[in-house]
Amino acid sequence: MRFSEVFNVPVTTEDDWFDTYLPADTKLFVDPFLIWEEKEGIWAGAHDHLIDFFEMVFDLVREAGGNEEGISWKQAQKLLMFPEPFEFCLGVAEGSPHGSGSGRGLQQEMLEGVKVATGLGINRVAHMEMLTLFQGGMGVDRLSDMVCNILKSYFIEYTQKVARRHGIPMTRTKVANAAWDKEFFRWKALDCELPINPYIDAPLVLTPERFLRQIPVASPDGFWTFAWSSESAELRGDLTFDIARNVSRRDKAKLARQNPDVVALYLRKLEEEKKEPYSISEDPNLVVKWYEAGSILAPGSPLSFVPHTPDEFEKFLHTVIDSFRHGIEEQDAWQLLWHNKTAREERAAQALFRSTVIHYCRANNIDLTGESNAGRGPVDFKFSQGWSSRALIEMKLVRNSKFWDGVLAQQPQYQVSEEVSRGFFVAIGYTDAHCHPDVEKKIKDAAELVSRTSGKKITGILIDARPKDSASRLTNPELAGELRDQDPPESDDDGGA
Repeated sequence: MRFSEVFNVPVTTEDDWFDTYLPADTKLFVDPFLIWEEKEGIWAGAHDHLIDFFEMVFDLVREAGGNEEGISWKQAQKLLMFPEPFEFCLGVAEGSPHGSGSGRGLQQEMLEGVKVATGLGINRVAHMEMLTLFQGGMGVDRLSDMVCNILKSYFIEYTQKVARRHGIPMTRTKVANAAWDKEFFRWKALDCELPINPYIDAPLVLTPERFLRQIPVASPDGFWTFAWSSESAELRGDLTFDIARNVSRRDKAKLARQNPDVVALYLRKLEEEKKEPYSISEDPNLVVKWYEAGSILAPGSPLSFVPHTPDEFEKFLHTVIDSFRHGIEEQDAWQLLWHNKTAREERAAQALFRSTVIHYCRANNIDLTGESNAGRGPVDFKFSQGWSSRALIEMKLVRNSKFWDGVLAQQPQYQVSEEVSRGFFVAIGYTDAHCHPDVEKKIKDAAELVSRTSGKKITGILIDARPKDSASRLTNPELAGELRDQDPPESDDDGGA
């Protein structure tokens, strides 16, 4: 359930908060560049507060003078450890809002970024993104973790105002990284009054919708493109564009460190550009309303049995996938995979599948894990009912450039890593070419081939997600013609004597 449902909150024109889904994270992230644009109200000083934090870290790194064993350096290290801000229910954690946070590898990279900046004579940055570019950029989830931790006091105050306006009960509870202390260079855990997320029995923090994005405004790729197009004479050297656009994260970071003035110009250019948050209402990538979509789709194909044995478990998964396929192909659910006549991304198809099957799994006491790490990378879905009844499902769009690698290499490796013998490879087709019978046969043949060579049983399934005409518009000229042939001849008799 969402925040508004759990607390029975009527949303008014004053409410600009994101109505987050409480049992699990939503794959959206807080972007510092969107906060930078705030010029009044509670958020007016938030970006300066963010930069002040890094100025504090700068001071410690300068004080350390290169001595990584000294107190100042170690204090800077402590400040750059950011636990998962589970209170926000944002990010990529599956199953619950508890994730991994920003670990020591990222901490060291950020310290290197600060060290480079101080070595260049930079005492204060205008945007924290400069440091992330110096160290090669980071995942948007890690960037968001940092922002949510550093500005948590602002988000707490914002949440308290929303709760008081709507009469939402709050509980005094301890919040990690609720504030930071510039005098003693440390994080502070504080007792705060906040609503409680009943799914994890932990404090809950809200964020305005306008701060949320899927990808950051400032990125290594964006910087590289800007540098290549705007500063090409000095930066290109002998590289061709084809080579330059495929440079590694390390090379992009090196360019940023060698050209801090170009980084500053890039960030200044972004200040002038219009920056849009993710559209919550349209939800083009189905990252917000995935659960509601499944709630609509699942009742259309109810399951009639509960699995008790491994064989029944396999039948259950067959039935679940077929129910999903039936909804897409026969019940107009294909529309959920299209937005403004454009086919949605692969993650949207996966989100819709998850939102559908999660209802079946909960009803049948089956554990579903999305994007579980199978040792050699994340598999899309892992289903289990005890150790003996387990299976993996991989879902890919036929248009994916690595589609055939998915069934021929990735799927069997995932099953080996997870010690799972049963797998399903589900393909989603959006065009006539994707859904051609030859493609469907090739998918099934590939799955059978891999099953024989790997010893893992894999089933290939193609789902036709092409747009379909409404049933009210369907015609069958052939049958209509046969019916006309059976009509009796019209009579010339006018019924007179």
